[in-house]
Amino acid sequence: MCYHNILRRLFGAAIVWLGIFATVLAAQQQSATGPRSKTQVVLLGTGSPFPDPDRSGPATAIVVNGSAYLVDFGAGVVRRAKAAMFDKGIAALEPTNLTVAFVTHLHSDHTVGYPDLIFTPWVMGRKVPLEVYGPKGIKAMTDHILAAWQADIEERVSTETWQPNNYRDTCKVNVHEISSGVIYKDANVTVTAFPTKHAFPETYGYRFDTADRSIVISGDTNPTQATIDACHGCDVLIHEAQTLEWLAKRPDFQPYAAKYHTNTTQLAELASKAKPHLLIIYHASIVLRPALRPQASSPEQVLKEVLSGYAGEVVVGRDLDVY
Repeated sequence: MCYHNILRRLFGAAIVWLGIFATVLAAQQQSATGPRSKTQVVLLGTGSPFPDPDRSGPATAIVVNGSAYLVDFGAGVVRRAKAAMFDKGIAALEPTNLTVAFVTHLHSDHTVGYPDLIFTPWVMGRKVPLEVYGPKGIKAMTDHILAAWQADIEERVSTETWQPNNYRDTCKVNVHEISSGVIYKDANVTVTAFPTKHAFPETYGYRFDTADRSIVISGDTNPTQATIDACHGCDVLIHEAQTLEWLAKRPDFQPYAAKYHTNTTQLAELASKAKPHLLIIYHASIVLRPALRPQASSPEQVLKEVLSGYAGEVVVGRDLDVY
């Protein structure tokens, strides 16, 4: 009898210790990976006007609870979205799901993918018109694009008999020319526009607030207090930067950059004041293959210059990175 009691006690103790071990292991795993976020930042394009085969034109997706919100639509935006869906398993970036977009400014490298964003998802079965928010001038740009492709629209509507009855309506674009302040809100996100300083009279950055994260995207800009105020300890700040190394090789570009862009020293100072939990550098004068553009800097050079004046967490973004 005593022998059986001992076995029962030993068995009970083993169960208790197994439970403790499982709890500790689960805690360690959670600590290592962090809590799963419902909000993802997907870098669809991190490049500059230079036609770099490794980096598409500027485009960023904020994905919240299965819905995608685009900021800028540079070259390759739709195909990069499809790659993120196919390679990264982000179903929200299936092109037909791309229905809400924001543009920081009207330079061609940030908007040359606009016809692609309007028409490719439409032909593939987008169910609603595209909603686009941006500075003054985006409506005129939209009207001209739709006019340029009017023959295509008419031909498709009249001959593609397999398409839904509202096929003509789903190619439409609802354009919203904005000013600073809250410009968009739904169950997933609140989007606030803030003024930036670039070459157009009106240019904007955007802050996205979701249930679990705050994300600020600068677009092209000189350093501004508005960017610092928009971040103010945000979870993620995505900001452009030009390296000092590259600028030294381009004296012709220096006056323009001094007025309308941010160099790495300035970004380090700005980030030190804005205090993001993570700084992502994009749209920088870098290449991954130096032979493509000998004057450009490496990602390592960008980090070296920024980290010389900034002590926070910082990465150089690459296409299809997910944060």
